Amino acid sequence: MTDDEMPEGEGIRPFAVPINDGFAREAVETLRGYRELVEKCLGEAEGPSEGAPVRTEVAWIAATPDPVGTSRSSLRGMLLEVGGMSWETAVDHVRALEHDIVRKPPPVWSPLVIARAVLESCLVFDYLFDPSISGALRLARCVGLWRKDSEHSAKLAKLLDQDEQAAELSAEITRALADCDISERRSASGKVTGHVVDGEVSNLDYVITERVRDRLPTWIPMPYGLLSGAAHGRPWMTDRARRIGDEGGGLVGEAATVMTAIMVVMASLEMGLRTWQEYFGFDFGSDLAELDEYRQAMTLRLMGFAHATE
Repeated sequence: MTDDEMPEGEGIRPFAVPINDGFAREAVETLRGYRELVEKCLGEAEGPSEGAPVRTEVAWIAATPDPVGTSRSSLRGMLLEVGGMSWETAVDHVRALEHDIVRKPPPVWSPLVIARAVLESCLVFDYLFDPSISGALRLARCVGLWRKDSEHSAKLAKLLDQDEQAAELSAEITRALADCDISERRSASGKVTGHVVDGEVSNLDYVITERVRDRLPTWIPMPYGLLSGAAHGRPWMTDRARRIGDEGGGLVGEAATVMTAIMVVMASLEMGLRTWQEYFGFDFGSDLAELDEYRQAMTLRLMGFAHATE
């Protein structure tokens, strides 16, 4: 994997070679196989089990007197829709990466940018369905994301001279908060900074680097700096692609970059599966073990293809 902390003069960089056709094909097959195992796992899931957080929260909302209970049930429906959309978006980007790896000319930084999209979609899913939090905090997080997204929508509406549409969305959120008995938390200047549901407080959004550190599997090092460097086109990152190219030539795609992207995708999907399991009460124990074995075997297998001469 690409490693910014590799000491100067380090002689062992197993994937620090240009992408060859054989490696690209095998990398795609490896990634596709992992995705299909994940999809099979979810497709065959049975549940939710007794005692799963999702059952507890359904019962909690059902026991809430109307009209607040009905309104919170509608808000929870939005939460489920956004969570499902985030997961589907992550899988869509995994499929995009499968196509990107084998394109001609070989990709340089796009695999990391796509992998970052997978990671961020999985983080939204995990943020909303974090099994360690209460149902009240979950609703507060949902409203926070809704409010934050409305701010982005308002900025776009202003550019398109659609201020009335933005005002309608803000009014809709205000009505939903009142109907759900959710209050706003404000700063000293009066700016909305979060929401409170039955005493549980959530900010408008989350710090992505903190969730990457706390929620990704421990087998992957902190990847977000590399992904951000590629996504934002920072010279400290993009210049790396010239070091293995011909003198005076253009950027050259590196097998290490593809491997980093694949590992980030695998880590993101594993995180998502664990969230599915713990929140919805699915039993993925044997599936996660199979995925872990698959991942470990993949590294050694692809190393040979990366260094093969065609």
